[in-house]
Amino acid sequence: MVVIKGLLQAIDWLAEWTGRTVSWLAVSIMLTMTYEVVMRFLFRAPNKWITDTTIMTGGTLFLLSTAYVMLHNANVRVDIFYAKWSAKTKALVDLIFTFLYLFGAIAVFTQQSWILARLSFLQHEISQWGYWEPSMVPFRFIIAYGFTLLALETLSWFVKNVYLLATGKQLTLRKEGGS
Repeated sequence: MVVIKGLLQAIDWLAEWTGRTVSWLAVSIMLTMTYEVVMRFLFRAPNKWITDTTIMTGGTLFLLSTAYVMLHNANVRVDIFYAKWSAKTKALVDLIFTFLYLFGAIAVFTQQSWILARLSFLQHEISQWGYWEPSMVPFRFIIAYGFTLLALETLSWFVKNVYLLATGKQLTLRKEGGS
C-alpha cells in the first residue's frame, strides 16, 4: 500500500504543479489579446502571430488544467441527485461511469495524441490556422502530455474511490497541515 500511496502522491503532485503553473497562461492570453485589440483598432496594425499564439496558449491552458480539475474534484456536474448521496454512493456511481466511459475515451485520446505528436515531429507540421505558420510540434506534444496526465490523474482518482468504497474512509495521501 505504501508503494501505491507513493505513486498516487507523485501523480497528484504532478497534476497540482502543472495546473498551478499553466494557470498563469490566462494572464498571457489576456495580455496578448489586449495587445492585439490595441494594435488592430488604434494603430491599424494587426499581427499575424496572434491567432496561432492564442489558439495554442488557450489549448494548453485548457488541456493541462484538466488533471488539476479532476484532482480537486471540481468537475461540472448536475447535482440534482448527486449532492444528496452519501460518499460511498457517489464513489460507486463515479466508479461505474469512469469505468464505462472515461477510461476508454482517455485511452483513445492519449494513444492518438502521442501518435499525432510523433507524426507532427516527423513531418515538421506547421500551423494552418493563421498566417504566421509556426511549428505545431511543441503544441502536439503538450496535447499528448495533457492527455497522459489526465489519464494518470483519472487512475489516481479511481483508486481513491475504490478505497473509499472498500473501507468507507478517504485515502489520505498528505500529512496534516501540508499543501
